[in-house]
Amino acid sequence: MGIQLDWEIENERTRNMHSGEDPEGRARRAQAFRRLLIVLLAMTALAGCIIWLISWRITEAENQVRSNLVITVENEVAALRIGDRAAFTSIQRSDSQVWLDNQQLIYNAYQTLKTSANVVLSGRVLNSEIDGPRGRVQVEEIIDGVQYVRTWFYFLYDDGWRHVPADYTFWGAASERSVETLTIRYFAVDAPFADVLAETLPRWLAQGCALVACPALPTMSVEVVPDEGIEADWTSEDPNRLQLSSPFIGPARTDALFTSGQQLRVGGLVAERLVETSNPVQPLLFADARYLRQAVISFMVERFTGIETNAFTIETLAETYGDQTVTTLLANLTPDASAQALAAAAGVSSIEQLSIDWRDYLTWRLALEQEVIAARDEANFLTLYDTADVGVRDLALARYNIGATGETWVVTQVVQETDAAGNILHRASAIVRAANGAERAESVLFRLVDGMWRRAS
Repeated sequence: MGIQLDWEIENERTRNMHSGEDPEGRARRAQAFRRLLIVLLAMTALAGCIIWLISWRITEAENQVRSNLVITVENEVAALRIGDRAAFTSIQRSDSQVWLDNQQLIYNAYQTLKTSANVVLSGRVLNSEIDGPRGRVQVEEIIDGVQYVRTWFYFLYDDGWRHVPADYTFWGAASERSVETLTIRYFAVDAPFADVLAETLPRWLAQGCALVACPALPTMSVEVVPDEGIEADWTSEDPNRLQLSSPFIGPARTDALFTSGQQLRVGGLVAERLVETSNPVQPLLFADARYLRQAVISFMVERFTGIETNAFTIETLAETYGDQTVTTLLANLTPDASAQALAAAAGVSSIEQLSIDWRDYLTWRLALEQEVIAARDEANFLTLYDTADVGVRDLALARYNIGATGETWVVTQVVQETDAAGNILHRASAIVRAANGAERAESVLFRLVDGMWRRAS
């Protein structure tokens, strides 16, 4: 064995440092890494499969629960369709006997309806929502070709889904939308109704403001609530918030969620608010101003809704002399204004020159007679008559002394005539309905006296 010098030993150390790792060791470590990677991938895949299987099982379970709910609804509707009271009753469940009895009345109503209308009870579930054991469905029914939707509630018991009383806490998430100066708040079930309101109410506000010359569109909000006990009205908490009942509480006509009755009510509230904004006049109790203010409101409601409100006088005033006459009439209305305000708004000197339909005005004057008699206000009562004619005065006093009869008068036609003295008359044909419901026809004369239509017969 030879002797290695220092410089030879250092060279050998340097060669070993540069020669790198042992190839066999490097291969073993690479193989171990690959095995670890394979294990990790396998475990990840297995975990993914487990998660997918759990998710699939949950989805399948939810689908089965939903399917069972739909089947229950279909069975309930089938029982109504074929007239199987026992099957229908078995699906109803509640601690309230009143509600269960009401369900029997509903069953009877369906059976009666089927004899008088073309009723299609398809049982088609338009949409459904499940929250734990609670279920809510909307079911289609077609009556005389018109589609309606009913919103029913169910609860999942041990023996399956059962129809239960309405749970209005389960009405969907709260939502809000704004259109111009209008804000609408509602729950998810009422989204289709909110769409209708968002399209309709801003148009009404624009039309009304144009007619009464609003300085700006008023800011207001609408709140749709699932409460069958409320009537559309401004809330006491906020005079600019209008509260409406959801149409889906009862059978809702899908093509007319905003019913004509609700339109008339809401239209009247909006029109009244706009009129107050334009001229907050408070008419005297028995003055024509009271009629004129309400007639403008009725006319606006008809413009809003397209539904006849019998606002003939203001409607024909606008048609004949232009919408600006209504704006002028309202702006200049005073608490004691008479029908002469109509002539002033139209730019003529006297009401006899007006070419308008007086039917609703004269109807109001006849109704006012009963109101004044009930108030026992003889002085104001006599102002409704042409008391310069002694015979007419005596007739008026006789009616006053009889007292209020509860009759209602509706003028159906007005024909202008002239008497022997050259006085202008209006002969009004009217239908009179007594308190017991009996009807008769009457003809009433009104004479133009001191610029006023006063009763002359």
